[in-house]
Amino acid sequence: MTEVVVEARERADLGKLEMLIKRANELKTSIEALARAIESKYSADPRLGSIVKNLLKTVQLPEPPSDQLLSVSSSLEKYVSALEYGVKTLTTYALALDKLYEELEKLEKEATELAVWEELLRNLAPHLASEASRLASRAQRLLSQPPLDEPKRALDEVETSLKEVRSHNRVCRTVYTNRLNELLSTVSQLAKTLKRASKIQTLAEASKLLAHEETLRKLKEKLERASRRPLEVKLDLVAVRRELENIEREISELAESALSAEESNLARELERMARALDTRAVSFMSLVESLSRKSGLPLERVCYLIYLLEKRGFIALEVRVKV
Repeated sequence: MTEVVVEARERADLGKLEMLIKRANELKTSIEALARAIESKYSADPRLGSIVKNLLKTVQLPEPPSDQLLSVSSSLEKYVSALEYGVKTLTTYALALDKLYEELEKLEKEATELAVWEELLRNLAPHLASEASRLASRAQRLLSQPPLDEPKRALDEVETSLKEVRSHNRVCRTVYTNRLNELLSTVSQLAKTLKRASKIQTLAEASKLLAHEETLRKLKEKLERASRRPLEVKLDLVAVRRELENIEREISELAESALSAEESNLARELERMARALDTRAVSFMSLVESLSRKSGLPLERVCYLIYLLEKRGFIALEVRVKV
């Protein structure tokens, strides 16, 4: 009876050993396949190659039990456990590398955009350009050499950098767009001033106004293109602003040459008030009294000059009568 029990136990032990050996072979094959997949997918990537090399060094196949220990199932169990840990570790690394690769791709795209904003805002908004330069430099360091010790830490740093770069890109785009829209508004205002100045009759002055009209048309086209595709057009808004200031000064000089000193001063005050009021209405009494105070002219003279300026096309008043 005792021999039967011993024989049954030996058969059970052999069955367990066979199962452990089979499991060990399966796990060993999985580790080798995972390592090959990771190496073939990312080792050639200049951003991830060093990380992959470092990771594969940390995950080595454990030494199998010696022949003398094969009959001892506990040694084989430890070997299988080590292999299972290796498979789990490599699987975790593979998933982290996939995510890291995706985030590095996004970071590279956003960092490229940020470098353009840094260039566009260098003179327009130096403080934003300086911050863009700092963030872009940090992003480039991560792109060229992510942390080698652990892909999770590298992923955390890349995700943090990506968040910061994206946020600053949005700020830069908003500031650039606002400045661009201001310039478009200036172009529109200058076009109106140009029409008023077109009342000048001399040939030389008329030719200058035509040249300015063409320049304004081209600047408007450039600004509208830049509004649609700022990163591709890369329009220097500071240079555009300087050009518009020059045009504004020359148009004002030409327009004022056709006006008396009183008319010129009143026209400037009206233009300032029009910009301040925007689309808001103001009573005629308030308008005349305000212009009288600022110009030092009597109320009657202000009314007469307003009449002359509108008749000659230098201003346009819209009157709404209520009784």
